[in-house]
Amino acid sequence: MQTAENQYKYFQNLERTTKTGLIAYLFLLVFGFTISVAGVDNAFNFVTSMKRCEILFILLLTINLFQLFIRGINRINWLGDIHVWLDNKIFGFLFKSNEIILRELLILLDPKERVIIDTLGRSERTAVAQSIFSKLAEDQSIFEGLLKRGIFRSWIWYWIMIYGVTVFIFLTILSLSKTLLVPTIYTKAFFASVGIVAVAHLIFSLLMGYNLVFVTKRIIREITAIYQPEIVSLLRNHVNKSR
Repeated sequence: MQTAENQYKYFQNLERTTKTGLIAYLFLLVFGFTISVAGVDNAFNFVTSMKRCEILFILLLTINLFQLFIRGINRINWLGDIHVWLDNKIFGFLFKSNEIILRELLILLDPKERVIIDTLGRSERTAVAQSIFSKLAEDQSIFEGLLKRGIFRSWIWYWIMIYGVTVFIFLTILSLSKTLLVPTIYTKAFFASVGIVAVAHLIFSLLMGYNLVFVTKRIIREITAIYQPEIVSLLRNHVNKSR
């Protein structure tokens, strides 16, 4: 059985994983941006001819950069808003999952009650779905079931992949611009490499997103089958508030 302390540690661990992923991709962004601006051939020549003092300087610079990212990101308390904004701009799987949750829940209501929720705006419908799902997750058995399915951790890895998609799309555009301006074998090779990684991130993100939607639908159907009276009561509270 999960205690409140264990739950707190679990979500703290998920938050650390998210921030670690963000830091890693920010470092890749800086690294890729530097190579694109300086020129791939110049960067290659610099790396292959580095002296010991230059290696030490780059190492210290890298460590300081990591520390800067860590301190900056640890002060951010609106990371969840970034996730939602990025997902809405790129794939929209969070909205799709919330819509699936709400659709499956509304089946339990009478048609007249269902219409009231259907007339709500997108943000209000999302808030209703998240509110009910959060209330259900407060039940210990439901929460432990969600943990076993790994749904929370799956969303975290999806957010991290979203960071990767954003970073490598930006680097692809940047490297393409550099290739068009300075069409050398180095810039073309760098553009091809970055583009391949960007496509791979897009494919993995899509696969993860569709899997999350599928798993969410299966989980919510199992929950509604077991906890129908409690869910109907929560839904009718929202219906009464919306009237």
